[in-house]
Amino acid sequence: MRIDQAHLHGPETDFRLIGAVRFDRDRALHFTVTGGVNLKFINRVVPDLQAQGGADVNILIEGTAARPRIIGRASVKDASATYADFPVGLSHVSGEFVFDRSRLLFERVTAQAGGGQLTLNGAVTYADGPVRYEINVATTTVRIRYPVGMSWLAGGTLQLAGTNEAAILSGRVEVKRILLAEGVDVASFFAAASDTTTAPTSTSPFLRNLSFDIAGNTSPGARIEWTGAQLDIDGDVRLRGTWDRPILLGHIHLLGGQMAFRGNNFTLTRGDINFANPFQLDPELNVEATSVISQHQVTINFSGKASKLALSYRSDPPLPDSDIIALLALGSTGEESALRSQSAGSQNYGATALLSEAISSGLGGRIERLFGISHFRVDPFLSGTATESNAAARVTIEQQITRGLTVTYSTNAATSNQYQLIQVEYAVRRDLSVIFLRDINGTYGFDVKFIKHFK
Repeated sequence: MRIDQAHLHGPETDFRLIGAVRFDRDRALHFTVTGGVNLKFINRVVPDLQAQGGADVNILIEGTAARPRIIGRASVKDASATYADFPVGLSHVSGEFVFDRSRLLFERVTAQAGGGQLTLNGAVTYADGPVRYEINVATTTVRIRYPVGMSWLAGGTLQLAGTNEAAILSGRVEVKRILLAEGVDVASFFAAASDTTTAPTSTSPFLRNLSFDIAGNTSPGARIEWTGAQLDIDGDVRLRGTWDRPILLGHIHLLGGQMAFRGNNFTLTRGDINFANPFQLDPELNVEATSVISQHQVTINFSGKASKLALSYRSDPPLPDSDIIALLALGSTGEESALRSQSAGSQNYGATALLSEAISSGLGGRIERLFGISHFRVDPFLSGTATESNAAARVTIEQQITRGLTVTYSTNAATSNQYQLIQVEYAVRRDLSVIFLRDINGTYGFDVKFIKHFK
């Protein structure tokens, strides 16, 4: 079939076809395309690539349908493109794309992405085998939202090389900011990231086959930030792994900064995050911070793997562990709570209950993770003893020492020496437990609990 001349017109499309196409076994091609082309047609060629805008083309297509040879160029101005689950999309794409028989070359191509300016160069080879990429990207600053819950402000150079079946993204970047999403902090982020059982996977085969080899270092004044926290950092890391299972190797040194917790500002005194696991994003943390709460200097230190942090804490002047936890959870020790409740009287009952419920429901999970305890709960009042003179919240801590041994400690936040309950339970078997108890009146007890199921 010969096409002497064809004129196609549509939205952002106005081009002419001149030449001939054969549909026999050779399927020979020889025609030219000139004019404006809507880039949406790329969506049909590459299903995961969504492109918008137009291009002025002037190309000659020869060869066969199986092995085409394309010569010419396409000029793009103010176009945009996104690819599958890739967290960065391109906007205001402008530049020249040159067809050199078997390659598509990038020439003076610029774009905007993540609030920054990009420069692209390289080539896509589409003849004699699978499509192969070799694209270089350079930027001064761009925001990258990856993985979920984290975004980076960074600049540098990257190269994408490979095919749809196996590709690698490599290069070197300089990190200026690490930002965590609202409600996420360092410990909870890495603890969640270390759990690979629920990690989402990409819907794109290309991204699933994409691996990383990116070196990164921090710029002067680099920071990591989340809600209520700003920490100065110095680090040197390398991103490895795959798109669905990224791995960091290296270290981040926390130089100083402020963190807010329960209305108190903690000052970071030292901190290190070491990434040494080549199979899982589960770094070793060693962080210490201090704060003055109700005239007591409280120091907390959490260390170990992010998936299983251990916490130690102390105060100056020294306080029992229960009072330190009360300081962090309620802002005061047991004795201070007692003095306040005596002066406030019954008018504070409603406020105390609301505060206790908010602590128990909103911060229970964070405090459990922070202190390395199994369960943490704050009840509005001490049942059976709440009067106008001693009403206060009850702090209950439960720690599972081993699989069968559980220790529960409960105290009235209004006093440090009354209404304390200590229970030690040991499960001998699944249906048999031994319980040692010191109740709120100071009486000791011993119970044997046997469970029998009837059908």
